[in-house]
Amino acid sequence: MDIITVRRGGFCICGSAVETTLENNDADISKLYADFFATGLDKTLCGLPGAGAGYYGLEWYAENHKSFFYLLGREVSGGAPVPEGSVMKQIPPGFYAVTRLPAGSGLIEAWTEFFYDAVPAAGLAPDESHGFYFEYYPKDVRGECELWVPVVRK
Repeated sequence: MDIITVRRGGFCICGSAVETTLENNDADISKLYADFFATGLDKTLCGLPGAGAGYYGLEWYAENHKSFFYLLGREVSGGAPVPEGSVMKQIPPGFYAVTRLPAGSGLIEAWTEFFYDAVPAAGLAPDESHGFYFEYYPKDVRGECELWVPVVRK
């Protein structure tokens, strides 16, 4: 698994979110994706100030670490209005390990290999204080994607 490191400034992602667990994430996130497009939220987000191309699958843990949140959305300007029922998250600046996956890759397996094998093998460790991990889909949510993990050098 090839890794590059990227320093990225802060940015905002707006979209629809769900709280889920490892046991329920397949069903919960599949429903989130279906609703995101069926309700027209995707088109609404495209009309917001600073709306970027591509899609983000943003993840962060709940306080107890027994569950996590997944937000499907788009990058928007920080001052953009938040559509009803949506969530906006401010992502702090960070130093990231990034890998690219071809369309059809198994995400759970890829995240596991990236997070627990490839990142440490590159002399890096996840930056737990950052709090956010994300998938970036440059064209389509069924297409190629990138995994982004905030890291520190070991």
